[in-house]
Amino acid sequence: MSSDQQSENNPAKRQKINSSDAVVTPVVKPGFNAAGDVDNASDFETGATSVPLLPRDAKVLLLDIEGCTTAISFVKDVLFPFALSHLDEFMEDKSPETLTEILTSLKDDIAKLDGDHPARQEVETKEKSLTTTTDRQQISTRVNAMVGADVKATGLKSLQGSIWKSGYASGALLGHVYSDFPPMLAWCQTNSVSVNIYSSGSIGAQKLLFGKSSAGDLTKHFDHHFDTTSGGKKEAESYKKIAGDLGVDVKEICFVSDAEAELVAAREAGVG
Repeated sequence: MSSDQQSENNPAKRQKINSSDAVVTPVVKPGFNAAGDVDNASDFETGATSVPLLPRDAKVLLLDIEGCTTAISFVKDVLFPFALSHLDEFMEDKSPETLTEILTSLKDDIAKLDGDHPARQEVETKEKSLTTTTDRQQISTRVNAMVGADVKATGLKSLQGSIWKSGYASGALLGHVYSDFPPMLAWCQTNSVSVNIYSSGSIGAQKLLFGKSSAGDLTKHFDHHFDTTSGGKKEAESYKKIAGDLGVDVKEICFVSDAEAELVAAREAGVG
């Protein structure tokens, strides 16, 4: 059989020959991240014999929050808007010294961004158009710019956590956790698996979310909390530092995240 006849009888080769007529689907760069649906009950139906999927003999679990314990939609569509809408109210009774301290930390956040970063450019553009600005105006400008560009920075996260604290205290906020998460925590406790949190959200915000969650107070199940004060989640050194703080070899840690770049950094550090 000739090569032309072989191609004609082979669907894969026929497709290749006729590829000029095909519709090309753009390749989406992998990054994972969970779906935004808060209700994942249909995806995680558990029974009496269900157990979490962990590497054999894993005893140290390090968890991301968004997309792992909690719906991304809760963070993006509930927490972030709440912080923005209550920012002015939060600043009303703050002393000039406190406002200056907040502004200084936000300026540090902006200064660490690349010169062409959208959030940095937005701040610089807005402030160039104003002759004078108060600390409150400068804080608002920086917060809105960084939230709009999804910047994960220590100063911003600390401020957001302070605003969320009042929301949780008043009952306006209730932390979302997936339905399979509480039984997983109970299983880990029974099987002596240490559960720890590593999130870009501040440690204070983490404890608020789990302390005032839809499943009640879950904080007793966590041994340690880590945030960006331990380093960025896309940096391998951060995981080595966390291992040191936990007092374990980095390869003993099982890290769970919905972000590919974070998993790559963890693997580079020797996790798993």
